[in-house]
Amino acid sequence: MQRSFRILISLVITVGCVLIAPMALLAENVETPPPVAVDNPLDLAKDYKGEKIAFTLDIAAFKLYDAPGAKIEVYYDIPNSALEFKEIAPGELATSLIIAVRILDKEGKVVKEAANRGSTRVTDLKETKDPLLSSKFVSAVNLDPGSYTFKVGVKDNLTGKIGIQEREFEVKSPIEGQLGVSSIEFGKEVQKAKEGDDSGFLKDTLNMIVTPHPSRTYHLGDTLSVYFNIYNLMVDNASKPRFKITYKFKRTGERRVIKSEVPGERVPGKNQSHLYSFEVTKQNHFDVGDYTLFVKITDELSNKAVEVKEPFKVLK
Repeated sequence: MQRSFRILISLVITVGCVLIAPMALLAENVETPPPVAVDNPLDLAKDYKGEKIAFTLDIAAFKLYDAPGAKIEVYYDIPNSALEFKEIAPGELATSLIIAVRILDKEGKVVKEAANRGSTRVTDLKETKDPLLSSKFVSAVNLDPGSYTFKVGVKDNLTGKIGIQEREFEVKSPIEGQLGVSSIEFGKEVQKAKEGDDSGFLKDTLNMIVTPHPSRTYHLGDTLSVYFNIYNLMVDNASKPRFKITYKFKRTGERRVIKSEVPGERVPGKNQSHLYSFEVTKQNHFDVGDYTLFVKITDELSNKAVEVKEPFKVLK
């Protein structure tokens, strides 16, 4: 069985659904990770000539309600097969990683940065080579509206291998009073949160754990989950909105569209969180290919609508 443990960081990060927090908050029941170097992979990348670690990266933005800008979540997924595992106890193997995040504004100035340690533990040697098993991380930071470059680096301390990814991302602030929607977070594993769960994957308004799926690549038979926030819905005299959400899936090269319409929960408040899951099966008319997901929110009280679209992929 694969499991992860808590480590020291400077931004809030989640490893395998376990909240990672500053060491002062982890004085009790903290497991000691394997020794790690302090080398920042982003600084080492310029002179690195070896084999690169392949990993996936995704970014989502969620509105801040008490300030302009947004809470940014950076998701990354590192396959076990790309890493080296070392035996740390009888029947237990672990990785030793450094993960660095550097955020630059449009002038190239560094506005946020953190270099963090991470590790994954397994008890079965087969899990170290399985390309479908991986460690998922999320770092969270607040940013003002603007255009940014995100640089993420991963270093395997046991082999010295490095992987680097870079992504452009624009942070927008929804216009007050105007119907809006956050980024669409793609997930795969969804479960009800347990009492006291403070995981960084926790969606507290729904009391659900949504494990991100940064690759946005699903296999036939998988469950595709999406999470997002809706802003500035009109409410009635009971402070409840009335809205519906229309999902459309269109495969590249086809005119046919898979469509599903879901009524929104009538929970008080103009801002709502939404989570929905789909079975990616042929019975539901999915097949192998590249897809675009269209999400349309219709406010039935104001008769206004907003639509966003995001790509994803289905494999056999």
